[in-house]
Formats: sequence, C-alpha cells, structure tokens
Amino acid sequence: MLKYWRHYFVSHSRHGTHSPFVYKLVDEVIYQKTSKARVSELPQFIQNESKVEQKKYALIDRLLKTFAYDDFSYWGDRPLESYRSLLQEQCGSYAYRHIYYIDLDDLDLKVLENVRDRDILIINEPHLSAKREAYWNNLKKDNRVVITIDLYRIGLVYFRKEQRKENFLIRF
Repeated sequence: MLKYWRHYFVSHSRHGTHSPFVYKLVDEVIYQKTSKARVSELPQFIQNESKVEQKKYALIDRLLKTFAYDDFSYWGDRPLESYRSLLQEQCGSYAYRHIYYIDLDDLDLKVLENVRDRDILIINEPHLSAKREAYWNNLKKDNRVVITIDLYRIGLVYFRKEQRKENFLIRF
C-alpha cells in the first residue's frame, strides 16, 4: 500500500505530460469515465470483481478500441478468459500492430525480440511483486522501448520510433 501512495504523490495528471501523444492518450482514453450503464455491460466475471478490476478492464477495452491491431498475445499465469475474449473481439485486420497482454511473474525481455514499431505491451500489475517490478524497471531501461506509462495497476509500453524515450507516471 505504501508503494501505491508513493506512486500517487509522485505521479502526474495529463497536464504534467509534455508529449502530445501521451497527453492525448491520457485525456481521451485513460481518463474517460465508465458510466454505470457500461459497467453493467462488462462480463459477469468482471462485474463480480473489485472496482479496481472493473476500472482496469474498462481501460483495456478503451485502449483496444483506440489502437487498431491485427494480432494479440496473452501471456498469463492464470487464465482470464474474459481478457482473452476481449482481445479476440477487438482484433481485426486494421493495422499492422501486435498487442501483448502480459500477466506473468517470471518473464524476461525476450518478448522485445519480436516487437515492431507501433506494437503495444500491456503489463498487468507491474508493482505486484519484486519480480514484476524488476521486469518493469528493465523494460523502462531497454533501448528498444520508447514510451512507458506507469498507471501503477497497469503498465503501458509503446514502441514509437519518431518520439524520444520517456517514462511517465500517471495517476489512474
């Protein structure tokens, strides 16, 4: 819990970002509220979860609708069929982009060998354990990674060659 409060007080809102891409992402996707009607449309599995899980699921849904992609990979220790089906629903031949949803404790940077420009990594709970935190920190340091957005409960990794390397701490 102490880590969360540290993140909360150190992080910024959209106004603390100086990247037009990240500002727009935070403003139009991350900070969009989910109405009560939309919450009732969430899968029953997620409706039975905590408000935090509902909020994360709704955010991932908005991210998937915002960034067209043609393929996805789900890497997780525990099978969350609702996340897998959400990824499958939004998948189409819109763009040459791969989205990786990663929910593992033991992972190395081999995933970066396959990523291309415009691919996205969604890291679930990057601060959940020491292993995940070490993995998250290694991702941020890697030269192939251009943008990281730490929302505490979710980490977003972007590979945008046209932008300079930056790490953002955003309140969510």
